[in-house]
Amino acid sequence: MRVQRTHQVERAGVSWIEHLVSAELGWLFRPQDVADFGIDAQLEVVDGEPAEATGRLIGVQIKSGSSHFKVSAESGWWFVCDADHVSYWLGHSLPVLVMLYEPESKRVYWQHVSNRTVVSTGKGAKIHVPKSQELTAESAQALSPLARSQAEVPAVGEWLIEDVDQRQREVFHELLLSARLHAMFPDCGVIRHEWTERANMTVHFAKPEVDRFFPIVVDIVIVASALRAALLVAQFGVGQRYAPIVVVVMDPERPDGLPSNPSRPPVFVTAWSTDGKNDASLRSTFESARTWVTDRSNQIRRDEWHGAPER
Repeated sequence: MRVQRTHQVERAGVSWIEHLVSAELGWLFRPQDVADFGIDAQLEVVDGEPAEATGRLIGVQIKSGSSHFKVSAESGWWFVCDADHVSYWLGHSLPVLVMLYEPESKRVYWQHVSNRTVVSTGKGAKIHVPKSQELTAESAQALSPLARSQAEVPAVGEWLIEDVDQRQREVFHELLLSARLHAMFPDCGVIRHEWTERANMTVHFAKPEVDRFFPIVVDIVIVASALRAALLVAQFGVGQRYAPIVVVVMDPERPDGLPSNPSRPPVFVTAWSTDGKNDASLRSTFESARTWVTDRSNQIRRDEWHGAPER
């Protein structure tokens, strides 16, 4: 029976990475031999003196062969992948690394899969793998903070359903939503406001385009139900013309009960959940709000340039 060359390269890549993880990082390497659904192995951080297993894990997708180094990028390479794998990695309970093995040089390069590193190509996606991120003993310092205990996510979930102070809960959601938005739009900054009625954030884009007359500023109100969202649309839907309100509904029981997104007045509504399942809707709604502000500011600029009265 013939042995496929690609299979040999794949196994060599897994074996060599296992060697580097064990010998250089001093960590534990656990191959996922049962089925390959996008994770080839788990790394467990080993720390302290004497060395002790920490229970903090990272998932790894391994790609072996020179073909993965054909698409050059600045100071590295583009790893081209499909949208289904990206969705699986981003939704995984563990942080996920992509590792590329170059068989001729026996060098391994890695990148953390996140909203910051994944670039959409339309039908698929690509991830920039820097040449500077070679897997060596020094990689432990960069990779260790990414590792996550399996108990962390359930602990957060249990905390959210406990009878804790409502303001604490809202602050947590503000911080988590801020992190999600910054991952989606790295050029935005969040200015927190203290509202006694409900959690509120103002998002400002720190690097507006040079031809934009007004900076983009978006107010976000976090509410708990579609009914309250509808009331806010009615309450704040008149009067604001420069900064639209994005009403984010946390964990809605009936997402179909959300009020529609009107183009005027500038109120945009979306569902959102702490598990990230509604992030695509959040991104789309936020981009719609940005587009509205951009169009509005450009219109005001044209009107003032031509001497038209301010609207």
